[in-house]
Amino acid sequence: MATSSPRVSLRMHILREIFGLLYRNRYLYWFASTVPFAGQWRVWQRLALPRIRGARVLEIGCGPGKLLADMVRAGYTCAAVDRSPQMVAAARDELKRQGLPDAPISRGDVQHLPYLGESFDTVVSTFPTDYIYEPASLREVARVLRPGGRLVVVMGAGLLPTRVALLPLVGLARLVYGPSAPASGRGCAGAAQTTRLPLDAAGLVGKPQCVRGPFWEAYIVVAEKPGTLAQQ
Repeated sequence: MATSSPRVSLRMHILREIFGLLYRNRYLYWFASTVPFAGQWRVWQRLALPRIRGARVLEIGCGPGKLLADMVRAGYTCAAVDRSPQMVAAARDELKRQGLPDAPISRGDVQHLPYLGESFDTVVSTFPTDYIYEPASLREVARVLRPGGRLVVVMGAGLLPTRVALLPLVGLARLVYGPSAPASGRGCAGAAQTTRLPLDAAGLVGKPQCVRGPFWEAYIVVAEKPGTLAQQ
């Protein structure tokens, strides 16, 4: 495996520090996920919804609970984990604010999920950090999935320079994320490289997808655990 350049390593270190700050404050999280992306963050999150299979869903890295609330409202039996105690509290508050039924939301690590094996039909994660590339993380996801269950990951998304008003935001994304930003001009042909996960290490089978909107594109991975999902 090729080693990262010092410039890339520095960028990744800075991004981790920034994300760590965002995950500790729900208001900063909202601002950072809304304003720089022209309000499309929630559109991209919801791309996971039509890809859910079965009734029982686990969200990894639930953040402030917006997608979790969508899934509860849609009638799924949900649970969620997040490493940040602030995000766990925010997600619980979000369900209450929307008048939705409670769902178990735990502070946890994806590599040590507090659930029995084969507990969920679908595991969802949107905009995960680099933990998603670790084989141990995917093996733990596979452990809690039922045979025939599905992993849905919205890996990333970005605005495209198709409108003049978006050019400053596209430039900001390139400054922050570097050439890996979706708006770098590679188009959907870059999805396979951007969403390359060690699925084989966890016994999961899947492939990347690219979804394109009028002025954005999103990269998604949908993978399945071999077997047949039993009817609940």
